[in-house]
Order: sequence, then C-alpha cells, then structure tokens
Amino acid sequence: MKKSGLTFDDLKQALQDLRERYAKFGDDDLFVLWFLQAYVTDSEDGAAEAITGGSNDKGVDALLIDDAARAVFIVQGKYRQKLDAKTEGRSEVVAFAELANFLHGWDDEHVQQFLADTDVGVADRLRIARKKVQKEKYRTWLYFVTTGKVSPTIRKDVQQQVRQVGGQSRIEVIDGKRAMLLFRDYLDGVAPPIPTLDLEMEAGAGVTVNGVAQRFDHVAKVESWVFSMRGDAVAALYERAGLRLFARNIRGFMGMNTPVNQGMVATLKTEPEQFFYYNNGITIICDEAERKSSQGRDFLQVSNPQIINGQQTTRTLAAFPQNAAKASVLVKVIRVPRDADGDSDVFEGLVSRIVAGTNWQNAIKPSDLMSNDRRQIELERALRKIGYLYLRKRQSKAEARRLVGSGQFYVVSNWTAPLFTLGKVASP
Repeated sequence: MKKSGLTFDDLKQALQDLRERYAKFGDDDLFVLWFLQAYVTDSEDGAAEAITGGSNDKGVDALLIDDAARAVFIVQGKYRQKLDAKTEGRSEVVAFAELANFLHGWDDEHVQQFLADTDVGVADRLRIARKKVQKEKYRTWLYFVTTGKVSPTIRKDVQQQVRQVGGQSRIEVIDGKRAMLLFRDYLDGVAPPIPTLDLEMEAGAGVTVNGVAQRFDHVAKVESWVFSMRGDAVAALYERAGLRLFARNIRGFMGMNTPVNQGMVATLKTEPEQFFYYNNGITIICDEAERKSSQGRDFLQVSNPQIINGQQTTRTLAAFPQNAAKASVLVKVIRVPRDADGDSDVFEGLVSRIVAGTNWQNAIKPSDLMSNDRRQIELERALRKIGYLYLRKRQSKAEARRLVGSGQFYVVSNWTAPLFTLGKVASP
C-alpha cells in the first residue's frame, strides 16, 4: 500500500478517531463500525446502533435492518493487528454463512435450537431479521470482513453455500487488501459504494440497436462499452442509488434554472424523441462490468458505478419520468482496473482526467476540480462534527437545502460568499 500513500497505520488512525466518540467499543467493534460506514450505510449513528458486541453472538458482530432498502445486513469482523498476516479458518467462515439458512430456510424447531445459547440481545435481533426476510421478503447481505486473508477456495465455497439457500441472499468475503481499497474510497468520499447496478440496453419502441461497441485497451487494461438506454431506465439508476451515484462527480446538481438544464427540460416536454441527438449522454466508471441477458433483456451489470459526467442529464430525466420514457440516452461505461497492491495514483489520475475531459457543457471552475480532493473531504467531515455543513461542490441552493435536511448547521462553501445560512441555524 506504500505507492498509494495509504498504509494500514492510516486505517488504525481512522479507528482511533472513531474511538473518541465510541469509547465503549473495542478494536473489533470499531473496525465493524467503520466498515458499516464505508460499505453499508452513510449514517454513523445507525452503524453504531447496529453493533451487537458481547459473547455468544453466533458470529453476528453487527446487524442492521434497512427498511428503506428492504434489506438485512449482517457483519462478522476480524480486526487483525497486521494486514494480511493471518489466514482465516474455514470453519468460522462457513459457520457465518449458515446464517443465510437461519434467515431463509430452517424450520422453527431448528431456529429455537440455534438461538438457545445465543446472547439475548442478539437473539432478539435475529428473530426480527428472520421475520423481515420470511414475511416481508427482505434481501439478505452477509459480510465477512477481515484485515487478514481468506483463501479463494473458502470464498468460492461459501458463495456456493449461500446460493443454494435460494431467496435473495448473498455473501461477500472481504479480505485485508479489499478492505484497504474500501478505506481509500472512504477517504475519497465514495462511501458507502453502490454494489451493483444493471444498465439495461435500449430495445423496441421503433428502435433497432445492433450490438454494443466494446473496446479493450491491452496496455492500460481499461475496458469500455458504448450503447443507448431509455431515458426512464437512466432515471431509475438515480432512483435506486441516490446521490451516492455522483460521489466522484466534481459538481452537485445545478438546478433547473441553468440554460443547459432548461434546454433539456424543453426537449423532454416538446420533442423527447430527439433527446438522443441533442444530448451528450452520460459517462460511468466502474470497478467491474459484465454483459448479461435475462428474460429477453440485455444489460451490463456494473459494480461500484459512478456517473462522472451526466449528473444534470440523469437528474433532469428523473424529474420528468413520463417524458423520459420517450427519450433515449447515449451511455459510455469505462471499467478502470484497481489493484490494492498497485499505484493508486494511476487509477485516481485517470479518473480525474476523465472527469475533467467529459464535463464541459457547464463551465468548469478551478474550485470544481478541487472539490473531490481528499483534504476537502476531510474538511467536510471535520466541520460537520462541530455544526458546520461545508459544501465542497458547486450546486444549487435547493440542492444544498436538501443536504441540510432538518439538521441545524452553519453552511459554508468554497464556491460562494464565505458564509451563508440555509433553514434553521445552530448556535456556534
């Protein structure tokens, strides 16, 4: 991790920073708390409440029920003092994967036997989670995360074990190298990431699409796809993923009053069939991408996607879904390789150049190019803790109010006057 400027000591320091607010948590709990923030939820309070702690927990170090996402998240964490120094044993990972059977498959008698010697608090949470899965069809996500190592064979075996359970259940085994990649994204403000999205390719409605343009750069190992999507399918990406979809974008949403966005609205309302020809489309970067077909649908499944150009287009389409259904959008997807042992400057530099090179319809200011700098992100997090909301990205005031929500903050930005207020303001 030396080339990236990040080391395991940096992660340790981040956990120590959490300890200042959660003194009762041990190292393992702090690691799980950090992981929940980095990968599952953007609510620190929600992550802290999900921590179980104690003995006889059946490997459940955290259990979070997200009613908005209709999902149950269960985490087992192993915080080793040295990165990649210990290989996790098969029995513990396999036992954790059995929780998929508990939630989806076992009969009541088997469930009672399983919970008989379980910590009371954990048992109550597991019963509630099982009811959500059984009665309300919530999805299940199991995360075994360690700063050690896990063999590929164990990883493959438990994934197969959970798939055989059926239902909407999934397990991810995250080792030390992957945890450090998540830590890098966390520092870059891309947390929690979006696990996967399906980008459905346009078909029907009087449109013929003959294949997808696919390009692979054998030197840079960068792979790209170009195809068209229906406007409402693009809007649905935002509806599902929310603002996290634009974390690497250099600006926020500029509102409907800019000339470019007004032009898009006018096209959607008067001639949506021409939208494809007038619009520059959207650009998405991702960690992995795989073309798939299912039930007559062709789509590109992408992991950790980010729309780095086209936020204005996506948000405008989402604001007018009925009109968007008649529109088409050009989509470019770029898979940029990432290596936890490699030079992250290559990844970050390439992404930054793609962002700068594709965002030109709305004029770019020097402050825009610095909005995703790691120091800016650290400043945003530090100021929030003392009652200030630092808006590091240029955006409309309505968008800023949305970020403030019902909270009480002084609001300061790097792209307007030094200090302005939105809504109710707290005392300093």
